[in-house]
Amino acid sequence: MNLYEFEGKNIFAKYGIRIPRSVLIRRGDDVTRAYTALGIWKVVLKAQILSGKRGKNQGILFCSSPEETEKACKDIFSQDLLGQHVTAILLEEQIEIAEEHYLSITYDTREKLPALMYSEAGGVDVEDVSREKIQRFFLNPRDERCPHDIPFAQALWSCFRQEDARIVEINPLVKTADGEWIALDAKIALDDDGFFRHEEWKEFEPRTVMGRLPTEREVFVRKIDEGEAYYRGTAGKYIEMEGDVAVLFSGGGASIANMDALLQAGLKPANYTEYSGNPPREKVRQLAKIVLSKPGLRGLWIVGGVANFTDIAETFHGIVDVLQEIKPKYPIIVRRAGPNEKEGMRLMRECAEQNGLNMKLFGKEVSMGETARVLAELVRNS
Repeated sequence: MNLYEFEGKNIFAKYGIRIPRSVLIRRGDDVTRAYTALGIWKVVLKAQILSGKRGKNQGILFCSSPEETEKACKDIFSQDLLGQHVTAILLEEQIEIAEEHYLSITYDTREKLPALMYSEAGGVDVEDVSREKIQRFFLNPRDERCPHDIPFAQALWSCFRQEDARIVEINPLVKTADGEWIALDAKIALDDDGFFRHEEWKEFEPRTVMGRLPTEREVFVRKIDEGEAYYRGTAGKYIEMEGDVAVLFSGGGASIANMDALLQAGLKPANYTEYSGNPPREKVRQLAKIVLSKPGLRGLWIVGGVANFTDIAETFHGIVDVLQEIKPKYPIIVRRAGPNEKEGMRLMRECAEQNGLNMKLFGKEVSMGETARVLAELVRNS
């Protein structure tokens, strides 16, 4: 789960990382009252969205009066910034900056260790900083102490470990004209699998990676992986989109490539979703029911690579349960392989025959991309 800047800064403050004085403004709030309450003449307004590059897209504005602040808030709230719904505006004191640095901790997938990254060249274009100017230090996840003497490094390491984060980032980490260090921005992504240790996560307001409020289906799907069987595979990933072809992906590696293949075939996805880690029949049934409940669907693509340990028959049982219930008239393409694939394909074939479904089945001998083209042809002719 990606956090908004104001949420990340609230967490940073828990660990002694200094942040600017601020007040959060929601739609309909009295902006002048908020400006007055902050008690600062020069302020900066920062749109709260789940992406960067706000400063280059009118998402960060500087003001020095209540009138300017009022108008700036209206301007920010009136737009979809970078295609995202602006959930709130952080009204913050302007900081007199002497230096901008960069500091983060994230996982290095190659080394399979947390990595602390630090650069004396921070700011909005940090991605353009040459690698030679970025220091990288690997950290021992069992060691509570951060061995590197960098401002806020120890606090950030404690935050990373105790909050079950996937990334914690301060960019820019600024040194003021008075020689103090302040986190001018905050980026935190939490590991969703750590939810059972964090009752407080329920207090976070709903959000989606699309930068808008979640739909009812997106809210409901999150409950699938909760409860006593939360550790048995994952089936609670669903992002609703504007297209009309439903997808049920299995495994995360090929899922993004499959989305590209669907678009290249001339189809528009109704959702992004995937199940992985060998979820039981009931979890997949719940996911499939949510995916296929969207109105106006014109096709269904059930696709995945060659599974290592996911039980194809078990997961297909869950999908078959839903297909037998709703009996869709649109074309369905199935492409899958792995443990118990023969039994799984038999279940799909029998379901199609018994319910008169327009279904085609493919194994690993046909590429996933080719099955997208087959589906596109069926959808166009249906």
